[in-house]
Amino acid sequence: MEISQEAFCAWLCQHEHEEVGRPGTCFHSPLALWLSELCGHVYGVDGNVYGRALHDYRMWRLLPRWAVAFAARTEARSLHVLTGQEAFVLLADVERMLLLGGRRSQVADGSTA
Repeated sequence: MEISQEAFCAWLCQHEHEEVGRPGTCFHSPLALWLSELCGHVYGVDGNVYGRALHDYRMWRLLPRWAVAFAARTEARSLHVLTGQEAFVLLADVERMLLLGGRRSQVADGSTA
């Protein structure tokens, strides 16, 4: 299964004024609730991995870099339930951070953007 940042972004926009999860919780984080809705099964997100609740943890798959960064960023708000709009703002911050990090890597490598 491909975890698309664009699809997650669209989901957040569809739920702009609704609660989309409680960061810092395995099965109720924004990413976990999106994956659960997308796939029709309960999914969890834990650190840099995700998977179905009924599957052995060793079967869980790695999240893409943007999703790991988003989960880490939202965990700073673990006592706060997020709306789609709030999560979208955090996702935009993560995208900017990753874009700037990529440009810095290119400069360090001597390549140009």
